[in-house]
Amino acid sequence: MKRIDPREQEPQDPRAVIGFYHVDLAYKDQTALQNISFTASNGEFLCLTGPSGAGKSSILRLIAMDAFPTKGQVIIRGMLASKMNRRKVPLLRREIGYVFQDFRLLDDRSVYDNVAFAQLVVGVKSADIKMNVMRVLTQVGLWNKRHRLPRQLSGGEQQRAAIARAMVNSPKILLADEPTGNLDPVNAQETIDLLFRINDSGTCVVFSTHDQQIVKAFGERVIVMNDGRIASDIKRKTMVDRTANLTDRMYQPGELINA
Repeated sequence: MKRIDPREQEPQDPRAVIGFYHVDLAYKDQTALQNISFTASNGEFLCLTGPSGAGKSSILRLIAMDAFPTKGQVIIRGMLASKMNRRKVPLLRREIGYVFQDFRLLDDRSVYDNVAFAQLVVGVKSADIKMNVMRVLTQVGLWNKRHRLPRQLSGGEQQRAAIARAMVNSPKILLADEPTGNLDPVNAQETIDLLFRINDSGTCVVFSTHDQQIVKAFGERVIVMNDGRIASDIKRKTMVDRTANLTDRMYQPGELINA
């Protein structure tokens, strides 16, 4: 008789859009994650932080089902990774937007075409594509630059175009992997402001960064990773001031409590 791992019987939080339950992840002989457990709800703004190699990107890969747990359960939007038909993974990814540090825009296509491409691959009708692309490019302030190529934009504008592409399919979850890593403080501030506006619309945002200034200024809930484990899971006692400036906003004593 097959032995049932008790971690496979862990009760799940029905409110969670993201659920990790005693998750291990190994790449060949290397352990990337060990005994990771947390949940995130609709509309939550979750910050993952920790040094390079701590496991932040591995968590994002598991959420996107670009990787699958070695042990434990990962449940995204009610879909259990261990029982997921691999052919259905693209359907799940339609509900997940992804923003990267290096933008990953198509160099030979305009801003408009970069955003429209995310709709083309999921079979959206041409008339709807135009309406949706106009909507998100207007939201990020790039509609007037829709015909430009990525190289004709500043770094901040490229990141806004990348965010527009990630949001055009109206995902329930937005994964932002070091989205301010290549930006100066002004453009980093604009990117964070934009992510907060997206979060205010009800999208669960998972923001990965090693920038402690950003964590201190805007971390509403912070999971600190270290050596593939969760070192701490903490949240603010009071609402973060989303209008604050990155260069001068710091935590005040007692603002954080253990989750």
